[in-house]
Amino acid sequence: MQVLSLFEDRYTAGCQLAELIVKDKPMNPLVYGIPRGGVLVAAPIAEKLSCPLDVAIAKKITLPSNPETALGAISSDGFIVDIGREYCTPSEWSHAIHNARTKAEGLLHMFQPFRPQLEIAETTAILVDDGIATGATIAAITAAMKNMPYREIWLAVPVAPLRIPRLLTSLIDKIILLEQPEIFMSVSCFYKHFPEVTTSEALSYFQSANHELSKS
Repeated sequence: MQVLSLFEDRYTAGCQLAELIVKDKPMNPLVYGIPRGGVLVAAPIAEKLSCPLDVAIAKKITLPSNPETALGAISSDGFIVDIGREYCTPSEWSHAIHNARTKAEGLLHMFQPFRPQLEIAETTAILVDDGIATGATIAAITAAMKNMPYREIWLAVPVAPLRIPRLLTSLIDKIILLEQPEIFMSVSCFYKHFPEVTTSEALSYFQSANHELSKS
């Protein structure tokens, strides 16, 4: 069954999300893109809100034998969401966590020199990705954010399944969506153009959004 492409690409989906978010009038917003693809969605949102763009990073916990299946996720600062530990041995789990966190920390290191200095107390953190699949990555990030003094934590994504995992909804104060299709195969199905995003491309969008803010 062919699925209708709902969005041209990540950036244009972000522009559509931005229009909705502005109407909701978040107080003291800060936008966080999840690299790599989520940064392209987040950039126009930060520009529309005239607020800083930062990154929030987590990586899926997977086994080398089955890299497409997420057993959970771990944020760059060590918060773990476990949805599949029972499917591997303790040794495999330990190695998988180490590998995922190493990747998350490495990606954060690439963005670190360009991240804005933020005061987060009493702000609205708006976490942005290009879609929700298992929700594990987003849940790991929001679990970490819950320990920080944000006023609220919002999630903004262009597309998600009809049933968003309860693990995720319990951590979020507000979810902003463009589409929730009845048939949900993968996030990529809902974009006309959904190429793999390189780190250099994500960094370019990231720096451009913050540069525009510095000029205003």
